[in-house]
Amino acid sequence: MLVPRHIDKKSVSYASRTYYGELIEAGVQIYQYNKGMLHAKLMIIDEEIAEVGAANYDMRSFRLNYEVCQVVYSADVARELTEQFERDLTDSVPLGIEDLLQRSQTERIIEQGARLLSPLL
Repeated sequence: MLVPRHIDKKSVSYASRTYYGELIEAGVQIYQYNKGMLHAKLMIIDEEIAEVGAANYDMRSFRLNYEVCQVVYSADVARELTEQFERDLTDSVPLGIEDLLQRSQTERIIEQGARLLSPLL
């Protein structure tokens, strides 16, 4: 999973980080992208299907913001997007559980508060 290192909304950054530990423990590799803000979402399925768009997978995005994703059934497109993702990884740093453990108690409290508000962010 590739996430921006610097997010334009601090509240979203705080809320997002509360989920990283669970994801890492489940085997997800998280990388922080250093070259700016990424808002696009990308999913490649079986090297043949690509889903790309701006929508977050929450009710706010689908019902209030009307964000969308496009699904493309093309191995060529899936390959091109995979190659772009791999290039983006070269401008990223891995985030491990040890990084999460280094957060201060104050940060963790703020993050938990933001997590409570995450359905509204």
